[in-house]
Amino acid sequence: MKQANPTKLLAIDIGGTTVKYGLWSDDQISHKNSFKTPNDLDAMYRQLRLAKNEIAELEPEISGVAISVPGSVNTEEGIISGTTAIEYLNHFPLKAGLENIFKLPVSMQNDANCAALAESWRGNAKDADSAIFMIIGTGIGGAMTANGQLVSGKNNFAGEIGYTIAGKENLTISELGSPVKMAEKYNRLSDNIEILNGKEIFDQAEIGEPLAKECTNTMYHWLSQTAYNLIVSFNPEKLIIGGGISARPSFIEELNQRVNKLMRIHQVSATVEITNCKYRNDANMIGAVYQYQSEKM
Repeated sequence: MKQANPTKLLAIDIGGTTVKYGLWSDDQISHKNSFKTPNDLDAMYRQLRLAKNEIAELEPEISGVAISVPGSVNTEEGIISGTTAIEYLNHFPLKAGLENIFKLPVSMQNDANCAALAESWRGNAKDADSAIFMIIGTGIGGAMTANGQLVSGKNNFAGEIGYTIAGKENLTISELGSPVKMAEKYNRLSDNIEILNGKEIFDQAEIGEPLAKECTNTMYHWLSQTAYNLIVSFNPEKLIIGGGISARPSFIEELNQRVNKLMRIHQVSATVEITNCKYRNDANMIGAVYQYQSEKM
């Protein structure tokens, strides 16, 4: 990939559950913070202004804003389409609205594409001829790269594996394989008064709590099946897993074991390295920076 020039940017990763932000300066993300994803556009704008003011107090010379967002992104027009975890951001000139509130140039790119850009630029896909990315969060995002470049498709929709349909009820992988959806299922079925998040449910599963084991096992089933399908469909050099859950060492190990079992059962001779994003929770912000620098510099 071409090398982008350094600059000082506000980097933002807008997710269905959390919005993360930080300062890109001296080739790294620092002063990281986050807030819960608001329920409407006005509240989102207010929170983003506060985030910008917070970072600007630390670094007054911010020259732009690099944003990772869910959905199919037209980077030139600055419009998001498709079904996303934050529907109120879709189908209008969001980029223009953000430039108005920030009073700075803004770039936008799909969140999974941002993770792919970060990893192809400096991370675990830097030297890969081909890679597929499965980004596991509120939904399941995906991206593809070939020779270090994004494979976008006709409608900027290539790699959107979260729309893949599986199971008897025609549910998507985003519904079946998301830790957030898994946690919702667990809490709905559990007799616990306390509401547990995905991390806490995985912790419970590892100490043998039956319902937690059942819910995480179902999630693993769908994710490993999806990973297998991607491998046999595209034969990538690497399959790279992103999202907060990828930071659990046991998660990547379990996913590898399940995918390899499927490959043995179906006598698949392809080989692929399954690993996590080098930049983990920062990958989307770093990829957004690359997108900004590719557009503006």
